[in-house]
Amino acid sequence: MDYLKLGELRLSMTDGVTGFEEAAGYNYATQEKCSGKPSLQAIGETLSQITLNISLRAVLGHDIAEILKTIDNLRRSGMPQLLVFADGIYQGNYVITERTNTILRTTSTGTAQEADFTLNLLEYAERTVVNSRNTETRPASEKSNRKITTR
Repeated sequence: MDYLKLGELRLSMTDGVTGFEEAAGYNYATQEKCSGKPSLQAIGETLSQITLNISLRAVLGHDIAEILKTIDNLRRSGMPQLLVFADGIYQGNYVITERTNTILRTTSTGTAQEADFTLNLLEYAERTVVNSRNTETRPASEKSNRKITTR
């Protein structure tokens, strides 16, 4: 059973997800005043940032090279990936902003036997227009409804 899915990357409970950290917030603009304290104006939510810590061990049956290849393919694609947890909790679309890995042990031929990974994910939010200007829609062959005044 999968513990989490990020696009094509599937990790089970035995795949060593050792840490999950999420940061989210809200932005405020500061309005300075001539006298008194500055006031705050709400701007909006920040993008969620998730850090996943993963420990892989070949002894436990982990294919370290294949998992690293999958992570790098997802990172290089630049495409948002769906993040879903095993219990069906949909986190949203995320992109991999950074991957760090530490190879702890290798065989005599250089094959990784133990590795720790850290994945930094950033929420991918679709752009939505908050305010749309009043625009005139008409075929190009018709005259404009706007009145032009001259002095």
